[in-house]
Amino acid sequence: MNVGYGITFISAGFPSPAEDFTELSISLDKYLIQNPAATFMAYANGKSMVQSGIHHGDILIIDRSLNARNGDIIVALLYGEFMIKQLSIIKDTFFLVPKNSEYSPLKISDDMDFEIWGVVTYSIRKHR
Repeated sequence: MNVGYGITFISAGFPSPAEDFTELSISLDKYLIQNPAATFMAYANGKSMVQSGIHHGDILIIDRSLNARNGDIIVALLYGEFMIKQLSIIKDTFFLVPKNSEYSPLKISDDMDFEIWGVVTYSIRKHR
C-alpha cells in the first residue's frame, strides 16, 4: 500500500496478505470538493457520455467556480435544459460534443439561449 498526499493507494494487482487495510480512511468531501460553496452534485441521465466514462445514474461533482476550458466536460444550460457534454472550442466557436458515436456534436451560435453552468470535476459510479 502506497500513501501520498493523504490518500492511500491500493494495488490493483495481487495484494500482499501482510498489508494492513484497517487504517484506510478517506474523506471524499475533502478529496473531491475544492470549493464547497460552488460545488453541486447531480445524477447523469442518458448515455451520450459513455465513452468518457460517464454512465446513466453516475453521480457528477460539478464546480461552478471553474472557468470552462477546451476539452472540459461541462454542464450546459441550453434553452432551459441541462446537459452534460465535452466543450470543444474552435476559433472562438463553442461545440458541445457527446462522447457516444450515436450522437452528433452541436455548434453553439450567438442566437442560442446557452450558458456554461459548471465544470464536471469527478464522476462516481456504483459497481454493484
